[in-house]
Amino acid sequence: MKARKVSVITPCYNGGGYVYRLLDSILNQSYPNIEMIVIDDGSTDNSAEIIKSYIIPFQEKGYSLTYVFQKNAGQSVAINNALKLFSGEYLVWPDSDDFYATNVAISEMVFALEATDESVSVVRCHSNLLDELTLEKIGTRETRSDLNTKVDYFEDCLLVQNGFWFGAGNYMAKTSVVRNVLTKMNIYTEKNAGQNWQLMLPLLYKYSCITVPSVLYSILERESSHSRGHFSTFEEVLVKYESYEKTIVNTLKTMLIPELEREGYIDKVENNYKLIKFKNYISFGKRKDAIYLYNELAHKGVNVDFSFKVRLFLLFIPMMKQFIDLAKTIRNYFKSKKY
Repeated sequence: MKARKVSVITPCYNGGGYVYRLLDSILNQSYPNIEMIVIDDGSTDNSAEIIKSYIIPFQEKGYSLTYVFQKNAGQSVAINNALKLFSGEYLVWPDSDDFYATNVAISEMVFALEATDESVSVVRCHSNLLDELTLEKIGTRETRSDLNTKVDYFEDCLLVQNGFWFGAGNYMAKTSVVRNVLTKMNIYTEKNAGQNWQLMLPLLYKYSCITVPSVLYSILERESSHSRGHFSTFEEVLVKYESYEKTIVNTLKTMLIPELEREGYIDKVENNYKLIKFKNYISFGKRKDAIYLYNELAHKGVNVDFSFKVRLFLLFIPMMKQFIDLAKTIRNYFKSKKY
């Protein structure tokens, strides 16, 4: 019997310096039936040339590779376009700067999915984090051994809690479920927020995710990563988290969820991002904004870590010193007037 097809959809932006690793890792897979679709998100480097050079090697192995160019619009738009094109029974969506760590990665995830019933939508694997220059291991993304049997990750994904991690290529989904939860094969697009929530939340709502406790994927930690954008200024950080919140809320609004349940999830998300915003106000020394948001969080009963309460207090120490110095100046002034 012919193996079920695995579709690999990948957005790529100026990936000429690294996309070959992903292409090589796909080409080296032992799994016999793979199609790959690369959406070039308006690259201005040699990405197109490199990707197209793999078309014939893919064909010679019995795989297919399709290159599609779009004007720069962000990863989520690229994935949205690819969702209309793929035809496999299983779907993976690795980032172009990452790659599979072993030639049996696809096979192992397919094997795990094929052993499940209809309650399971997704399988995930562990991954290594690699230095962008040396490719040496600098960390891992893996489930604690005592949590390997956990299958309900919806709220963990929603709030990025309990050590939940994103790594696009870590996951493989059943296309039957993808088509069931994304009825129009369409996701919410937001340039600064990627595509993972828009895919994972529908796949994890009322469905299970099982874990293959093996390192099958490698994630490149790059300072300039298109998929894991790094933000340094307060304004950039604020825009990033606002994009995340907007993406999650809009994704929830498109899902088939009872209205009261949806409102509860949206409330949790909004409180979570108020807490994140509060912590960033503290980190960037935004004293007035921090105290305003702290009072709002307290009013809503949202727990704030003690360490951040201490840091909020410390923000007021310079101002307290100014008041003390002013009081001393006034006191000395009136003392001098006495004499």
